[in-house]
Parts: sequence; C-alpha cells; structure tokens
Amino acid sequence: MQQVAARAAKLDKPNRLWELDTVWYPGAEPAPHLDATLAGDRGFDPLGLGANPDTLPWLVEAELYNGRVAMMGVVGILFPEAVGLGPWWTAPFRADYPLPYWPGVVLSHAAMAVFEGKRYQNFKDKGETGLLGMAPFDPLNLRDDYKRQSEVRNGRLAMLAFLGFLSQGAVTGKAPLQNLADHIADPVRNNIFSSKVGGEVTIAVIAITVTPIIYEARKALLGDKKDTDGFRPIPFL
Repeated sequence: MQQVAARAAKLDKPNRLWELDTVWYPGAEPAPHLDATLAGDRGFDPLGLGANPDTLPWLVEAELYNGRVAMMGVVGILFPEAVGLGPWWTAPFRADYPLPYWPGVVLSHAAMAVFEGKRYQNFKDKGETGLLGMAPFDPLNLRDDYKRQSEVRNGRLAMLAFLGFLSQGAVTGKAPLQNLADHIADPVRNNIFSSKVGGEVTIAVIAITVTPIIYEARKALLGDKKDTDGFRPIPFL
C-alpha cells in the first residue's frame, strides 16, 4: 500500500515545473529525503517528519486534505459576513435550516463519516483520495502538475488565513471583513502591531525571521557531522 501511495503522491513530470529549483529559504539546503517530486515540495522539513518513506505519503495526503478543508472554511467564514449574516461564529445560529440545528449537525457528521471511510479506503487501494468511488476526483479532466502545485500552495495559504481569522476574532471580537474595513479606514491605528497583542506579534515575527538563519547556520557549521536520520523533535538541539 505504501508503494502505491508514494507513486500517486509524486508529480507526473516535476522537471517541467518552473519552480523546481526553489527552496523554502534563499540558500537553504533541501532536506535529503525531499527531491522536488512532490507537489509543493520546497525542501522544508526541519523536524524530519517525512524521513520515513512509509509514512511520507500519509503526511502528504493529510496536508492536502487539511488544505482543502481550510479553503472551504475560509469561504464559509467570509460568505456569511458578506451577505449580512454577521460574524462567522454566530451565523450558523441565524440561518434557517430545513432541520433543527443540532439534528442537522448529527446528520452531517454521520454523512461525513461515510465519506471519510471511503476516502480512507481509496487511499489504501489507489494511493490518493477523491469523492466516493472516484479517485482522483477530476470529472472535467483538468488535473495536471501545475494545478496540483497550485492546490497545495492555496491550501497552505488558506490554513494560514483560517488561523488568522481565529486570531482576529479572539483579539478584536470582529469578523475578517469588518477588520479589513477598519484597517483600510485607519491603517496606522488598526493593524496587528497596534493591537493588544502587538508586542507578542513583534517577537513572533523576529523569531520567524531569525530561526531559518540559525537553522541554516547550524547545518553549515556542523558540516558532515550533522544528523539527518530519524525524527528530531527539537531540530536545534
């Protein structure tokens, strides 16, 4: 099963992609187990999570699945506010449903369990997932390497956007479009650095900026002595 999944996860013609030689950080050395044949591969795996070839296809599928859910989630967050149903966390209780809310939740989860069971079976049999018996799901025959790359990149962006929406709501108590309107009206006073978590965000930005430099410097200093085998929970120690 792992061999089938590994073949399905790889791009058909990765050498034709314009971004083949790009890495996650300028001058970075790709992880030894990443060879730019996977969609969205930038050589980034500081924890060595993908070093095991048997579990790597599962991680690739997990990222793709969560990215797809996040893309739908971002649309689901923005749409209610755009049509005047209020913040996304109250919108589900304002809409009219053909069923009462909680029975609808139970039925939707039951249906999701059926889809998830079929998704798992497709992955075991074909190495990739789709919709029920269709794997991959491509009824219009649009799939190619470029679109697979784009899907991964947009999925990653959506996961970050979803995290941003959660953070915005927790900090400001407002939905994303209202926060955007406030920022456009007064960008100096209404931004993440002027919010009540501005100090924490500043520290986080500095840490994110410095961490790749430290990581690459450590590898350069260790040279051939660096340990690239196995899982290392704390990559700098």
